[in-house]
Amino acid sequence: MQTVERWATRSDAWTAEDDERLAELVLQHIRSGSTQLRAFEEAANLLGRTNAACGYRWNGVVRKHYREEIDAAKRDRKASHRSVQKPAEEVEEPSVTTMTSSDSMREVINFLEKYDEQYQSLRQQLEQSESEKHYLRSRVHELEEQLGSVPAAQNGSLTPEQLAEDSRTLFAIMERARKLLEPDGSHS
Repeated sequence: MQTVERWATRSDAWTAEDDERLAELVLQHIRSGSTQLRAFEEAANLLGRTNAACGYRWNGVVRKHYREEIDAAKRDRKASHRSVQKPAEEVEEPSVTTMTSSDSMREVINFLEKYDEQYQSLRQQLEQSESEKHYLRSRVHELEEQLGSVPAAQNGSLTPEQLAEDSRTLFAIMERARKLLEPDGSHS
């Protein structure tokens, strides 16, 4: 339950508007024949997030709600591709295709390098957290041992016998004070 509450109160949580902007950008890139990686880059710049965060959000949450729009965007892309497609004699040289493929590979490599950097950073943070957790556990253990070695009278805990004796003494003092405050020793 704590984890859910923590997620719900994060300052960098995804809003519905963020999801809509991400979806619009990805759908626009699908329609134009661009890659989703380029869409994630553009969304990262627009939303102030990482490419990986945008990709993860799209694939993990947003995509499910836009299935029909994705299919329509793909149909639009195919339709526009057919209308501008050249006859077989006018097909461009394979080197241009290789260049496009090479560009796509560079994008994938850049994405993976950034992803790896983020992974390494998160891994380092995890190691630091584990180290801190280990230190805090040992500190708690030390403090518990110190508390256990303090005599009962010093740490504020009383035995039932001590409590009963202190109660009798307190009631006796209160009774004497009551008698002193009564005029002429009469009882009211």
